[in-house]
Order: sequence, then structure tokens, then C-alpha cells
Amino acid sequence: MTPCLSDDALTRIHADLGSIVERAHLAGCPACTARSRRIRRDLELITAVLRDTPEPIARHAPARGSRRWLPAAVALSAVAAVLLVRVEVAVWRAATPPPSMPPQEVAAILSDVSASLFSLSGDPTPATTVVEESPLSLEAMARDVDGTLTGAEP
Repeated sequence: MTPCLSDDALTRIHADLGSIVERAHLAGCPACTARSRRIRRDLELITAVLRDTPEPIARHAPARGSRRWLPAAVALSAVAAVLLVRVEVAVWRAATPPPSMPPQEVAAILSDVSASLFSLSGDPTPATTVVEESPLSLEAMARDVDGTLTGAEP
């Protein structure tokens, strides 16, 4: 006795693609015949729904004139962003404490760090701190740091 047909085999028979053996089994098996009737009824129902259901209505794009507010909204957003940045900078400047170390110490520390990080020999030379009576200008500190980094004599 042959086993019952699969759903794929029954679908092939409904599409007139089934083999002679499958058609013969369907004619002689009451279980396969009942399943075949259910599949045919389901296919007819699907066909009727697809045939009788109207096409969905396409939505129309909104009119172009209804977006007149868009440039104003973009401009207002840009103004708000600029205002926010200005307020944040003002608050940051007010909250930043003044430097507590003299510029010479900061330059010496930065020179030591730079010498340690960028030493070619692996043995950094400590920065020499020159105690002067007058504070160094920014240009003088920059020359001192450049001289330390490049190894040039001051």
C-alpha cells in the first residue's frame, strides 16, 4: 500500500502537473480525496477574495503649499543652536577656574612630558627650569619648548 500524498503532490495534481501514479492514488484513497477537496476549496476561496477585493486607494502626497512653515522652522532651529552654543561657552568660561600654576612650571611639566613621550633614545632628559625674575613671554616659552623637543641649544 502506498503512503498518502503530500500537500505538494496534491497541489501538483490541482495544477495538472501530477504523475499518473499520484492521480491513481488520489482516486483510490478517501483520506487524500478529502484533503484534496479542502485544498481545492481553500484555493477557490483565495481566488474569490483576490478577484472581488477592490484595489487599495493610493494616498496622495501632501500639497506643496502646506510646507510653507519649513524654512521658518529651519531658521528658528539654526538660531536656537547658535544661542545654545553661545550660552554654553559663556557658562564654560565662567566656570573655568583661573590657572593656579605659573606658566614657567606648566612649560617645564609639558617639556618633561614631551621629552618622555618623544625620546628617541629611551632616556629622556629632564627639562631645565630657569628661574627668572621676569615671566617669560609666550614666544619665549614656545622657543624653549621647541628647543627641548628638537634637542637644539637655547
